[in-house]
Amino acid sequence: MVVDNSLTDSLFNSNRVLNAETVMMMKEHIVDTYGEISYTVGNGCSGGSIQQNTAASIFPGLLDGIQPSCDYPDSITTGLEVTDCVLLVNFYAGSDWATLMGALPQAQINAKKAAINGHLDHVGCQSWNNSFGFNNKPGNYVPTQVINQTTGVIAPVGAPRNNCRLPAALVYDPATNPTGTRCGDPDLATAVWGTTAGIAPGSTRARQTGDNVGIQYGLKALLGGAITPEEFVTLNEKIGGVDADSNRRAARSTADLPALDIAYRAGIVASGDHLGRLPIIDSRGFDEQGIHYIWRSFAERARIDAANGGNHGNQVMWRYGTGLLPATPAQITAVTLQSFLTMDTWLSNLTVSAPKETLNSVRSQAEVIEAKPATAFDLCYLTGDATFSTPVTDIAVCDADPRLAKHSSPRQVAGGPLAENILKCRLKPLNSAEYLPIVFSTGQWARLEAAFQGGVCDWSR
Repeated sequence: MVVDNSLTDSLFNSNRVLNAETVMMMKEHIVDTYGEISYTVGNGCSGGSIQQNTAASIFPGLLDGIQPSCDYPDSITTGLEVTDCVLLVNFYAGSDWATLMGALPQAQINAKKAAINGHLDHVGCQSWNNSFGFNNKPGNYVPTQVINQTTGVIAPVGAPRNNCRLPAALVYDPATNPTGTRCGDPDLATAVWGTTAGIAPGSTRARQTGDNVGIQYGLKALLGGAITPEEFVTLNEKIGGVDADSNRRAARSTADLPALDIAYRAGIVASGDHLGRLPIIDSRGFDEQGIHYIWRSFAERARIDAANGGNHGNQVMWRYGTGLLPATPAQITAVTLQSFLTMDTWLSNLTVSAPKETLNSVRSQAEVIEAKPATAFDLCYLTGDATFSTPVTDIAVCDADPRLAKHSSPRQVAGGPLAENILKCRLKPLNSAEYLPIVFSTGQWARLEAAFQGGVCDWSR
């Protein structure tokens, strides 16, 4: 039986707790109407992967196996990269960056952007800005988009709109309608986040988790020689953040602390422990100039590893470089169909080797791995293999294919972990020794101290 619901579609519902509750109620309805369920499998790309992962994280045992493609571990940590990219795109389009770049050729400028962003090239952050850069806008807005993919020039595009798709007069405006409906992503889940005072007098808003205090944008690019000390200092002086209404500002973004606890405790930040307790077959295609990056699958694996002593045996990854998804009958047979058949065997094995006491009981990672079928292993199809006829299991060979290699993100370039599951970092004092052999001038160091008055991220804790 194939089941769908508008509330399990990320296009219509980004409240991840409500998504998981919907899955639970759908299962209850199926049992009441049709009889017992043998097992429940999630399937979907992009937002569909988010809904699977977060349902498995929020209510472990609700899904027996998942088949994410175009994978993101969750939406809330994906939002870190979105906001970072919006800030970077706007910084690159400003006068401070233009002054730094001077008469450099555009190719060199774009190489610097790519080094700071962590992506294959400079286009990735532009794609995030144009696709989802306005999701947290609570009121009416005209999106500012990149209109030249080579130079990164930005401009307002289109008519005013809002994320609720409501008449403009009904929507929040800090001056004319402070109590109007707020349409930012957190505001769609106030029952989860709780509320606090808004920017406009008399207004309230959902608590938020966005934070970039202490983030050293471009740190690895600096240490690797891709950008200069002056570029690094100016970037971190000027990048700024966003306020609670998702407006860019000079100060860094600051999270509402109670929301951070909720995000982790509720499983909205996908838990490696919970994701380690069910079979996962991750189908990962190529979209490195879009928004679906290969490193996201490895981030999910890193979370599972961290929670399970380095063991990710319940997660299988199938990579291919021909496109975002299998497109031809041969590709669909090799990946989509084979994934379904492998998952069916895996879960059928589990119903015998580790039967669930109740419909939503949770299995252990050891039980899941013990039932793993012979066809469940990491593999790739090299980019030249358009028919997916030769699965490759030598992962070093897979990684050497440019369209199968993982890149990173602005926060990883800033020193953050591959798991990318830290919403707000702990801080440590600036220490000039940590930049050696890079040496800042006295003036540059004073500016860094002003930019990071509370310290910089300590990713070790």
